[in-house]
Amino acid sequence: MPVDRTATDRRNEILEAAIRVLARDGLAQASTRKLAAEAGINQATLLYYVGSKDKLLLAVLREMMRQTQEIAVAAASDDMSLREAIACSLRAFWQHVEATPELQVMQYELTLYALRNPDASWLAREQYRGYCEVVEDVLRAACERQGIACAVPADALARFIVGGLDGLILQFVSDQNTTRARYDLEALIAAVISLAEGAAPVSSTGESPWQERSEEAHAR
Repeated sequence: MPVDRTATDRRNEILEAAIRVLARDGLAQASTRKLAAEAGINQATLLYYVGSKDKLLLAVLREMMRQTQEIAVAAASDDMSLREAIACSLRAFWQHVEATPELQVMQYELTLYALRNPDASWLAREQYRGYCEVVEDVLRAACERQGIACAVPADALARFIVGGLDGLILQFVSDQNTTRARYDLEALIAAVISLAEGAAPVSSTGESPWQERSEEAHAR
């Protein structure tokens, strides 16, 4: 069936307008009236194409995930080792963070908005599940290219990376200290590479907590 390019283009224009308003003015000021005005349409037309404000916010989150995936995948070329893929992907993503701090604030606003609204809390879960899946895919692809296995479960390492980046981003958008942020990023990269290559920490039992988690999950 032929694709209605006009409708697709209009939805894309509305999405781009929503991102501009959310990044510039914040979620609290992002009324449907303002979103429609930014897109050059009326409110009825905006709702016709996106369904509701919540659906538009979901589309914004998905677009942020798409951009993250695009940046991470583009940075990891086919000839890179696992450690190179980790370092290049994280550094490429961080360049995006430095260039667009307002988008990072916007994403946290959307996360908190979702968590504050019971009917939309699933948006936050989908957001972080999506980010972790992006990172996990990069790790698995790098391991497959080299014919090796990651020393810790890829899904667990992906969550560690996303958690580490979250902390760095919040600090950076708070004080814009680029020098310190880059230094801390390199520390995160070193920690991730050590874990991926087998230098996992030892728990109080004398065993790797990653192994314990893997065995628990397998038992279930």
